[in-house]
Amino acid sequence: MTSLILILKGFLVGIGKIIPGVSGSLIAFSLGIYEKAIDAINNFFSDLKNNILFLGKIGVGVLIAILVFSKLILYFIDNYYVYTITLFIGLIAGTTPSILKKSRIDKYNILYVLLAIILIVFLYLFKNSNIYEPSNSLLDYIYIAIIGFLDMATMIIPGISGTATFMMLGCYEFVLNLFSNPFYNINYTISFGVGLVIGIYLISKFIAFCLNKCKEKLYAIIIGFSLSSIGYLILNIIPFIKISNFIILIILFLIGYTISYFLERK
Repeated sequence: MTSLILILKGFLVGIGKIIPGVSGSLIAFSLGIYEKAIDAINNFFSDLKNNILFLGKIGVGVLIAILVFSKLILYFIDNYYVYTITLFIGLIAGTTPSILKKSRIDKYNILYVLLAIILIVFLYLFKNSNIYEPSNSLLDYIYIAIIGFLDMATMIIPGISGTATFMMLGCYEFVLNLFSNPFYNINYTISFGVGLVIGIYLISKFIAFCLNKCKEKLYAIIIGFSLSSIGYLILNIIPFIKISNFIILIILFLIGYTISYFLERK
């Protein structure tokens, strides 16, 4: 796997993190780097040099997407929303045949697919109208650490959108403000960071355990998350689909599907 391809995959994962309703980890799964990344995190010191190189190249791509191209990506979302989202629907859908083959869906695993769909539907439908406003208390620092833990969870678990999760908890604006200005309250940033570190350790261990002990069930859940994400994104663009842009949307979907299909095999 060449360095350029790894950086490109990281770049697409970073874009997935930025776009509302898209899961960066689901993009990573779609591009075939998810399991290797989990393994590299869990066995970081057993092969330190190669793990640093592998995760570092992906990280470079993610940082390029977030720090350099985030404004451009947001411009496309604001001005060409339906086209941008259609491309990402194709990216997510491109790996579906491979996941279905690996999961070996049967009458038992289909329950995990349905449970995953129900969970994502609940996240997207239930939004807390109350806005979280911390007051520098000990409980606030603990809660902010929990928010950091959940942010890492949405980054590691494929198909769960951080945007939807934080909207449900009423802390979406708080997280956006923390990302845009991490030094406005350093104690909040430290608490959030502690949650991130705990999250990346515990959740990656949990996912590694699932991949080792119940891989087919985990894949079934990921299929449910994937189908839910695709469904949510399609519902968002339906009002914008017209006869005049239908052919372009089909082409963009096929481009995204093809990119995902071939990059997964690199």
